[in-house]
Amino acid sequence: MKKFLTLFVIGLLFLTTRADAMKFEEAYAQSSSKPMLMLIYADWVDNSQSYIQAFNSLQTEFGETYNFVELNIASPDTKAFNARYHIYPNLPYILMFRDGGKVSRYIPKNCILDESCLLPKLKSFIL
Repeated sequence: MKKFLTLFVIGLLFLTTRADAMKFEEAYAQSSSKPMLMLIYADWVDNSQSYIQAFNSLQTEFGETYNFVELNIASPDTKAFNARYHIYPNLPYILMFRDGGKVSRYIPKNCILDESCLLPKLKSFIL
């Protein structure tokens, strides 16, 4: 698992995010002092806008606690990444990084839109 996360992070260093979100490289570099939440999504996923809006709401509420990054893996820049890591069947989801990437967690899509599931996970991750 650690090897996968290392390769995953290296792969993400070459990807771009939406212009209004913090760049992955910058957020990951700061994850030792401020944890990072990364939404991985694709435009073609049903209800993708609902997940993006929920993530943006989290950013409004927890912007002082976490760095936020959005990654659209449907973008042409990410095709090699998708083929290598086979991410898209599980979209969308959130990856959480802390302590310079040494601690990470995965939040599945069924939890992202459910505050009773998501908020306890977020709060426990920063402890």
